[in-house]
Amino acid sequence: NEWIKVSPQEGNGDGQTYQKVEVTCLPNSGDQRQGVIYLSGGGQSDVKVTVDQANGIFEWLHYANGNYLDLQDPIILSANSSAFIKIPYTKAIGNEKVNIQVSLSGKGAVGLQVPMTSGTLESGDGFLQIPVQGIPTTQGEVTFKVKIDGNDFGSLNTIAAVNQTIIDQSFSKFLWGGDCISNNPGISTIQSTSSMSLSDETAVCAVGTNGANGSGVTSTIKGSNPVFYKQIEMENWAGVRNYMRPGYIQLGAASATGQEYGSIITPTLDLPAGKFDLLVRFKAAIYIQPAPATFVVGLIPKNSISVKTDNFNTITSKQSLSFSIPEQKWVEYSCVIKDATSNSSLVVTLPEDLYQNGAVQGGRLYIDDINIYY
Repeated sequence: NEWIKVSPQEGNGDGQTYQKVEVTCLPNSGDQRQGVIYLSGGGQSDVKVTVDQANGIFEWLHYANGNYLDLQDPIILSANSSAFIKIPYTKAIGNEKVNIQVSLSGKGAVGLQVPMTSGTLESGDGFLQIPVQGIPTTQGEVTFKVKIDGNDFGSLNTIAAVNQTIIDQSFSKFLWGGDCISNNPGISTIQSTSSMSLSDETAVCAVGTNGANGSGVTSTIKGSNPVFYKQIEMENWAGVRNYMRPGYIQLGAASATGQEYGSIITPTLDLPAGKFDLLVRFKAAIYIQPAPATFVVGLIPKNSISVKTDNFNTITSKQSLSFSIPEQKWVEYSCVIKDATSNSSLVVTLPEDLYQNGAVQGGRLYIDDINIYY
């Protein structure tokens, strides 16, 4: 096969020392292919060696959250933009030229432009990088709609930001619970919920279990053990049907939860007077079924303590995010939540359609590293 090269192709050894034969395959721009080398020597002939080469067909790739598009570097209000849109690809031959069409919208897009209309790809795996230029003049949402060679690559939502983080919750003080996403055991306190402390004696709890305690973070501990609730850095947070895991939080349960949706509600957003668009970033995961097909991020009136069937409609600026991801794998998500005020909290909750047959059905969602930026 002409695409398989062997070096050396022949030669004499000393009968004692092993010799290396290097096999090199030329780049493949087509379907998967197979070839054969026949090796003769040392008293043997036509020893068959099969060579398989994967297909080399160029592909645009998705990120783990299902999108083609990501943004490198933030867009800061009244500052020259250094951001660029990144689109991953694999198996480029090199020097492929693509046509680029990007349209901008949103109140934060004023002052920004994307003048690049064509690009050249480097060989192998890499990223098409599209610079975003200009100086934004208004805080708020920026939407980029991208087409490559006339094909729709979807939208990328971000904000032109004041450059202030108002919530940054890593759940780093969550030490207890079975670590189902990493498939590792965890630990839990042996004390009762009302008296437990981070200094308690602990016991091992199995993969996939909440553990004897350390589970009902906001639905029980907030009221029964406020000192501990403060220890784990959840003061002023709310929500129900959520559970401590080591370094992250579980929303929802495997079985029906009556009229309550598994949720987490932030403290009141520390915003100045007016309305602001927020960039919300976090990691999400699923364990095993039951898991919802979507989940909701939005605004809820400050001082709300839970999400139930009778107040789900108080959530505004809702974003319904797809949850079609692999099991036990953390995936980064981001979304823009519009028109937040100092009278708002942010909520992450299971979707409204889980309410069936008179109860919120089982479903579990895992969240980590919540960052809210405006």
